Amino acid sequence: MLDKLAALFPARTVRVIHIYSSMMMLFIMLFFTITGITLNHPDWFRSSEPAQLIEADIPQGLLDQAQQTLDLHGDESDQVDALQLAVPLLGWIRDQYQVRGQELSLDWDADEAFLVADIQQPGGYSIAEFDLAGGAMILERKDASLVHQLNDLHKGRNTGDLWRGFIDFSAVILLLFTLSGFWLLLPQKKRRRRAFSVSGVGLVLFLFLYWHTL
Repeated sequence: MLDKLAALFPARTVRVIHIYSSMMMLFIMLFFTITGITLNHPDWFRSSEPAQLIEADIPQGLLDQAQQTLDLHGDESDQVDALQLAVPLLGWIRDQYQVRGQELSLDWDADEAFLVADIQQPGGYSIAEFDLAGGAMILERKDASLVHQLNDLHKGRNTGDLWRGFIDFSAVILLLFTLSGFWLLLPQKKRRRRAFSVSGVGLVLFLFLYWHTL
């Protein structure tokens, strides 16, 4: 039965898939392997630097722009799109203070004319509070070490859709690599029994550790 299964796809085609998927995943798997170790041993590395606190005056041009946006809504300032207000202000702190991040959440208080932007990035964050009535800005930012950034990339934490899509793509290529390797083993009668035994040991070990951990 295994011989018939192996004959469904030519070995030459499967071998090409196996070789090129392995070469595509070479450095990607090195990244995920190394960061898997660093994730499992956070005590090996120093903790992140303390957060920085920055206070500054919001440029008058940005305050005028925000006021124009609020004037368009009149007494219904609570209906203002927070993102519309935030875009110019976020552009300012990105240019002025090198604030970076892919995940953004906004909180707009119309009564106080107060906008809070929470910007998350791999290994760090920035929280900016804009007091549009008083014209002041308070920025709290924290940048983690390179290891912490790489660990967050491994987890897909605060990375945005592009990187999460890359993780999915990597998983598909790794699946092709694994299945093509299995497929190439099927016609090799002398080796496959021993190989299946080794695979079975790995499966039993995984299930045992899974049960023991839970």
